[in-house]
Amino acid sequence: MFKKLLSKLGVGSAKVNLILQQPHVRLGEKIEGEFIIEGGTVEQHIRKLDVELHLIVRHNGQEYRRAVAVIPVAPSFTVHAGERKVWPFSYIVPLHLPITRYSVGYIFVTRLDIADGVDAMDKDAVRILPPAPLEKLFAALDKLGFREKADSGKITTYGQEFAFFPVGEFRGIIQEVECFVFFEEQGLRLRLEVDVLSGSYGYGEIELKRDIFFTYDEMNEEEAVMQKLRLLLQEMVQQPRVHPSVHSAPFYPQAAPYSSHSARHSHGMMGAIGGFAAGMLAGMVAEELLDDVIDNAFDLDDGVEDIVDDWLDGDDDGGDWL
Repeated sequence: MFKKLLSKLGVGSAKVNLILQQPHVRLGEKIEGEFIIEGGTVEQHIRKLDVELHLIVRHNGQEYRRAVAVIPVAPSFTVHAGERKVWPFSYIVPLHLPITRYSVGYIFVTRLDIADGVDAMDKDAVRILPPAPLEKLFAALDKLGFREKADSGKITTYGQEFAFFPVGEFRGIIQEVECFVFFEEQGLRLRLEVDVLSGSYGYGEIELKRDIFFTYDEMNEEEAVMQKLRLLLQEMVQQPRVHPSVHSAPFYPQAAPYSSHSARHSHGMMGAIGGFAAGMLAGMVAEELLDDVIDNAFDLDDGVEDIVDDWLDGDDDGGDWL
């Protein structure tokens, strides 16, 4: 009787542990592992076992968490005293999530729902890696002498924004390169904003904007990607008037840069990463997350409020993005 009383208070109760095969997974791919359930000092009834994927957003020194997926594992069952149970775990990471960066993180939160007792929990950090073409692009930029900034990967109205600073041949000429990445049916489109330092090539400081497109075949040749980027950047800083900083039309489109129909029905690379192309964190996930951010998480300044408004004014049914 005393043991049962203690178990209701969480002392000598059943425990759960999620063991992942590896602590990282590429966007759109499967992560696997197993749950270890160990019985306590008395028999206990378990209502359910599930795990949630929590998105962690860091902003202005604050941190906000939200469950972006609930994964049921097992329904009602009984764990006997001292018993050990093992349940397999596998999960395909959704394509519309942002990848892990300083301002974006993830954890799996496992919950063992114990009847008439304190639930057992386990937390495991997981890194969501970029799709292979994006990883190759980052590698080419690194080889060209650009390092990713600490605040790179922040979530904006248009998706995840990546930022780099030069340490090689463009040091003293370019201050910063920011970009958004869009996956289209035939390849990857990079939307660049290049901040050229004051005095470079005889003109004042200026922000230049330009798109550059790589086919998926090109992305297999890191050297070719690097050279194509180098030529574009050299042209931009040497001939800035060819790349005006003010556009007659909005530089960033509100809609996805490719047909959602194509994303769903094409094969190969596009079929694998279509959801990523829409700017990430799209549809219902974005609306619910940012709505909660407004209510609970951040003391928002005007700039962040504008971003939130833009997100919430967009397409919120989730269908066109997946």
